[in-house]
Amino acid sequence: MNPTSNNADSLDSGVLVSSFIIGLLIGGIFALFRAPKKGVIRQQLTETGDNLRQRIEAAVPSDPIAESLAEGKAAARRRRAELGLQTP
Repeated sequence: MNPTSNNADSLDSGVLVSSFIIGLLIGGIFALFRAPKKGVIRQQLTETGDNLRQRIEAAVPSDPIAESLAEGKAAARRRRAELGLQTP
């Protein structure tokens, strides 16, 4: 083995590792500058979710019988609570 060849291999490894670390640092700094401000993504997700819910509610026909049953059950629960009766 040639001692200069071994030295060159370790030099290449050191250059590779240092290049990788420098690349990570540059990428991290770039990501910090490109990241959206805090709360912007949450606001966009909320707006998108609200729009999607409105579209689904408009597309899916409501069932008046199911709604009436749900309202009746809720009223019965409230009345039982007012009277102090336990729910079954």
